[in-house]
Amino acid sequence: MCNLASLNLIKFYDHDTKTFKVEDFRHATRLWTMVLEISVLMAQFPSKEIAQLSYDFRTLGLGYANIGTILMRMGISYTSEEAYAIT
Repeated sequence: MCNLASLNLIKFYDHDTKTFKVEDFRHATRLWTMVLEISVLMAQFPSKEIAQLSYDFRTLGLGYANIGTILMRMGISYTSEEAYAIT
């Protein structure tokens, strides 16, 4: 079992200054990692084996959404070297 969450990257993009709010993103990442950790500790699993594996290996998945939207708003081509560096 894997505990998953995604952060919407567009929420961290300041359109006026055309900057990505890195510190806000780091803060959200730390908070959501704690939330996912708590979900492992508080979860009810279908078997003791799955519970133990989830506890032992911390199968957490924190992803992101809307990288394409960020690139588009920044005026960066998806297939450019700059886009590859950002992503």
